[in-house]
Amino acid sequence: MRGASDSRLLRLLNGQRIVDAMLDAAPQGVSRADIARVTGLSKPTVSNLVADLEASGLIRLTSTPTAVRNRNVGRPSMPYEIVPEAGFVVGADIGATKTIVGVANLVGAVVAEREIETGPNAEAALNRVAEEAHQALSELGGQADTACIGVPGIYSAAADCVEQALNLPQFEGVRVRAKLEEMLKMDVHIDNDVNLAALAEADLDIDQADFVAISVGTGIGLAMVVNGELYRGGTGAAGEVGSLALCRSPGDANPPVILEDASSAPAIRRQFRQAADSGRPTKLPSNADVPEILDAVAQGDEAAAHALQSAAAAMADAVLHVCLIVDPKKIVFGGGVGANPLFVEAVNAELCQRCPQPVEVSASTLGRRATFLGAVSYALEELHESLVTDILGRRL
Repeated sequence: MRGASDSRLLRLLNGQRIVDAMLDAAPQGVSRADIARVTGLSKPTVSNLVADLEASGLIRLTSTPTAVRNRNVGRPSMPYEIVPEAGFVVGADIGATKTIVGVANLVGAVVAEREIETGPNAEAALNRVAEEAHQALSELGGQADTACIGVPGIYSAAADCVEQALNLPQFEGVRVRAKLEEMLKMDVHIDNDVNLAALAEADLDIDQADFVAISVGTGIGLAMVVNGELYRGGTGAAGEVGSLALCRSPGDANPPVILEDASSAPAIRRQFRQAADSGRPTKLPSNADVPEILDAVAQGDEAAAHALQSAAAAMADAVLHVCLIVDPKKIVFGGGVGANPLFVEAVNAELCQRCPQPVEVSASTLGRRATFLGAVSYALEELHESLVTDILGRRL
């Protein structure tokens, strides 16, 4: 029995190596000879496992032969490829006001995506994620085994709850993962929205091993990638930079101003209204939103410029604190405010005044989809690790 068990385990491990090699090559196909070369497995082992994987529906022959590498080689071989529809994952980003829900296939292509209203509270938000996911999978005629959901707060896996989600109320008492697994009927992973956005940024530049992602929108959050890995901290709460208290004079009896009160979208709108009320010239209405305010800066609007400069100055101070502690090679700004090049330019200008060699800062190119794409990436990684056990294992 022990010999049979060890043999089965070895076949599963070798099967995973083959699938990993094919996933790395996707969307290109890979011949059995190339699989043997990449994995180091013998050609008979590769042939047997490829036959099992093909019979399971996980891989298939492509219609395009591989190029001949050697003139002495005969007919070009027919490569194999992963069947994209052999598996699906669900990804979602629950924001304060908007939620993105989508489905990706086995090779990471997003095949369904929709932005919806989040709802008035956490319970409504989770219900809407489940409804949209079921609808998308029904239209695709498929099913998913894994999901990852980004939430605007600190997720405690031990307690299965979300804490400090100030912009989305009533998470208290909700067992988030358990509730979603019951509704979705699949494995569910929960993570902080900025952590997932950082994973998406890391996927864009796999050589960037040490960087910080800062999301600036309704709230402010931070995620750190250290040596290529997401750093979560001792309790999973690393990165709550929005609660960072800004400097104040000694003996000041007033409560400290935190970064979120100085650089977030609500803060910029408030600072703009205060600047306009104090007499700074502006052509914008008092209820102007942040994109309008930032665009007006380029037109010489003094009230808008004051609001942007105030927010950028506070953010630059926070960035300097982060650099002193973490020393990242790069900082990527995302979120509705952070990804705006005008905001990033203003922060960089403030940094240059404070530091002779400031850290490189840039705006995310992923826009509002960063957390969603990170959720898809996370779910795919989890699914890939279980593919061979779930599919090939049933044939052994």
